[in-house]
Amino acid sequence: MSSEYVRGFFSRAVLKIAIVNIFGAALYGLGIGFVPIHTTFTSISQNCTLYESESACSAVTATTCIWGDFNNTKQCLFSEPVDCRMFLSQDTCGSASYCAWNFDGNLCAHTAGYSAVESGVFSGSMIVGGLLGSLVIGKIVNAIGRKKSMILLGVISVAGSSLVHIATATRIYALLIAARVIFGIAMGGLCCVAPMYVEEMVPDEYRKPVGVLFQVFCTFGIMLAALVGLVLDPTDFSVNVNMAARLQGFDAVLSIFAVLVVIVGISMEESTKWLSSSKGEESIQLMSQSSGYATQQYSWGDMKFVLFVSFALCVAQQMTGINAIMNYAPNITSSMNLKPLTGNFLVMMWNFVTTLVSIPLASRFSMRQMFLTGSIIASLSCLCTGVPVYPGVTSDSTRSALAGLGIAVFIAAFEVGMGPSFYILAQILFPDSFRHHGSSFTMVTQFMFNIVINIFFPIAVEGLSGGASGDQNKGMGLAFMFFGSCGLLSWFVLVKYLQPFDVLERSMDAAMNRRYQIRWGCEENNLEQPVDSEINGKSNAGRKF
Repeated sequence: MSSEYVRGFFSRAVLKIAIVNIFGAALYGLGIGFVPIHTTFTSISQNCTLYESESACSAVTATTCIWGDFNNTKQCLFSEPVDCRMFLSQDTCGSASYCAWNFDGNLCAHTAGYSAVESGVFSGSMIVGGLLGSLVIGKIVNAIGRKKSMILLGVISVAGSSLVHIATATRIYALLIAARVIFGIAMGGLCCVAPMYVEEMVPDEYRKPVGVLFQVFCTFGIMLAALVGLVLDPTDFSVNVNMAARLQGFDAVLSIFAVLVVIVGISMEESTKWLSSSKGEESIQLMSQSSGYATQQYSWGDMKFVLFVSFALCVAQQMTGINAIMNYAPNITSSMNLKPLTGNFLVMMWNFVTTLVSIPLASRFSMRQMFLTGSIIASLSCLCTGVPVYPGVTSDSTRSALAGLGIAVFIAAFEVGMGPSFYILAQILFPDSFRHHGSSFTMVTQFMFNIVINIFFPIAVEGLSGGASGDQNKGMGLAFMFFGSCGLLSWFVLVKYLQPFDVLERSMDAAMNRRYQIRWGCEENNLEQPVDSEINGKSNAGRKF
């Protein structure tokens, strides 16, 4: 990589385009990283047994705590008449609905924070919004352009983050879910608009490294959320920790970046591929890089095979469990004997650092090579994580070491290969004239899988473990083995068919020609081969995939 190339990458012309990916992705990453921090803070604010003095106990506002006696010791207690610690076995622990057996501590503990269902709904709410945003953004971005779309998405983000502040202050769970859905609508749009804008505007030689910045700064946003959460994590519970103020401070980071996205939208130039028609109505004039597709138009039927490849791409991207790790890292790392938010930050920092490697690799390898290599390693890592986590397979110390190694390798494989290339592949899989539809379809599909993981992961883990008082490592192990299996199945499809549209079309043409040669006996009988119009139909526009 020459010094001239590096200087060009950091030139004003390139950076003013890259900034759309940078701030759009950072906000999206903050939205993802919001979940584990907010969930952990909510649990802290409701766990009476954490507070060590009468003044700290009486200052708790998220639930009712009382200062009283337990085993002849003054402690902060829950208001329920029977303390869960009175139950000495897993069987008796379940007799009280507010108690659950803790296998790591080998004791019966009072539940605090969200239930498994509430956690699933909360973590999935932004993704539901993202699905809705992805469904409509294709038409919006064509109707009003990239610049106005970016501004609109920023305004929606500000509205959603403002409602989060209100929901946190009032502790209204339903309002928090609604706020996250609204915020998610903007995130679904950003995942389409920002990569699309970069793909259309950045010079060819910087298209891949600038394109992978979306994933790089998505992971930066996730790490920033983890860092802020770690800084705000209370350590001295003998004093009033004021969890309400800590939650508001954490929420403010999201609001600041939402405002920055509005500013980026106002300052960015409109895409040169989005032009005004002679009637003054806004439309897209698609100008292909290859003259063969300058006026080519494709229907949904024409694109059905490419859409199938896009579907398999989304299975590999989401059903290998990346969002389960991102959203439930505190729970996962706590089983590895780490403090929840410390473990969360270490995971997110590793997540960001490994993504940086993708920037130089993107200029040396194709997006196909990066995605497929990352996919197979990530899938195998899931299996290597799930098997030792399952109870009885290994000792506790070995389980923690192997699970930690498996998660570290998975994150590295995902962030170096799969994550950065996904958003570029979601664009180049489709021809220019179908790109807004194809990109929207890909985002909708990946958000649908994302919803499944976010909502049902905690529910499935608890169910597979035999309930809240069961050994959660059982459900966790089975879940990761499932993720690995999904990844391997999708990899076998993608290794054969994942290609940019122009390459995939040529391979489909060659396959079609071979089928017709066999049908007409061209090779055996030396018959004249059918002309292109006989093979391909009346025109290229009618070709089916």
